[in-house]
Amino acid sequence: MAKQNAARKRRLGSPTLIAVTLVGTIFAALPTATLLFIGMAPTLVAFIVDMTPGRYLTRCVAGMNLAGLAPFLHNLWMKGNTMSLAMNIVTDVFAWFVIYGASALGWLLFLGLPGAVAMVRTLNGRRRIYMLREKQKQLINEWGDSILPGGEAKEEKAADKPADEARSRAAAALDSAIRAEKAIS
Repeated sequence: MAKQNAARKRRLGSPTLIAVTLVGTIFAALPTATLLFIGMAPTLVAFIVDMTPGRYLTRCVAGMNLAGLAPFLHNLWMKGNTMSLAMNIVTDVFAWFVIYGASALGWLLFLGLPGAVAMVRTLNGRRRIYMLREKQKQLINEWGDSILPGGEAKEEKAADKPADEARSRAAAALDSAIRAEKAIS
């Protein structure tokens, strides 16, 4: 019971500690905090509108937003970290373009990458099916129709049937092999 109360107090103290640290940082480095607050606005918007589990939109936008903001933070830190320099950066249209453009690329990554990944996976699956069918054709040519499912019992009848039926059985066998492979993975 005492451990639970101590853990609960630590959890309740944690947001307070973060808030005090944040306020202290704002006062200690006001120009940096100003630039971060204004520059990271797209990340805040992404956080508000992101309802996906894991908040992947926020992660994409935050990473790209910070990457767009990094050169200007570096410039601010190397030239003295003054409020006037921070305001010069904030009022520069080029800085806005770079920072918010990088954020837009984060949105595009979030929107475009799942489709691209699905397309690549589909193409890989089709290539795998093609390779399996070619391998199956080689095996049929090498071993004959007897390697097809149920081919041993109907070997005599298979000689009378056209090649199209043998191909359809081979395709059915391949499809069942593909389904079995998908079930495994």
